[in-house]
Amino acid sequence: HLLSCVGLIFVCSCLWQAMPAENLANRGFKRVIKREDALKNMEEMEEKRSAKEYQAYLNAVDSAVQHPADEKVQHKFCWAMAFSSARYPSLVAKAGGLEVILKAMTRFPKNERLLAEGCEAVRNLVEMPDGAELVIAAGGLEVVLAAMTMNPDADWVQQEGCGLVCRIITESDQGREEMLSRDGLALVMKNMEAYPRASWVALWGCQAMTRFAELDPKRVENIRGFEAAENARNSQFFQKPPGCPAVMDAATDLLRLKPLDNY
Repeated sequence: HLLSCVGLIFVCSCLWQAMPAENLANRGFKRVIKREDALKNMEEMEEKRSAKEYQAYLNAVDSAVQHPADEKVQHKFCWAMAFSSARYPSLVAKAGGLEVILKAMTRFPKNERLLAEGCEAVRNLVEMPDGAELVIAAGGLEVVLAAMTMNPDADWVQQEGCGLVCRIITESDQGREEMLSRDGLALVMKNMEAYPRASWVALWGCQAMTRFAELDPKRVENIRGFEAAENARNSQFFQKPPGCPAVMDAATDLLRLKPLDNY
């Protein structure tokens, strides 16, 4: 009987070690992740193999959750999610990454690098089917707008934040309505004027303006949105070889909605 008990304990021990983290959490167990291991979990997201594995995302999320006050861990987490969400946004969302990213951005509102990485990650999630609605429901729009307001001179925060706002406007009717009520037109225009050489800001800005112009072209005209499209289309920065045809196309699409009485 003693040998049987020892054998049973050994088997249970093996099962415990082999049990996935998700199952441990579901059964009420808590994995303690040391800081150095947490940082390693973030670094592993760079590997192509890990980026495809759901467990790697769970490990990263668990690591961030267990070290909420560690600014380096939180920054590395936001970076890992920005890097991975470009290819596998659904895995980030499924593992609960969105909520943890937003908490990190809220906890460290002056860490420009963390905020920029967070904005990029959230923007990538918007590209998923129903991703815009997911981000809005989680309060992502408010967190990003707060980051942009608190860091007006942080170029990457402004550009990545503008990208998120523009993609929400483009991908979601709800997002368009919310940003209309929040003076989103002014925010987009401000960034297009502040970063005239940034092709991605011009592209996203023209796409967002197009969505606004579909509802109220006069309002876009009053804020000089069509003028901004003309400037982007005629910009030497986007015309020089090899050029930026995506910006040209987006600007042309916006200009098609310009009121005819102004031609």
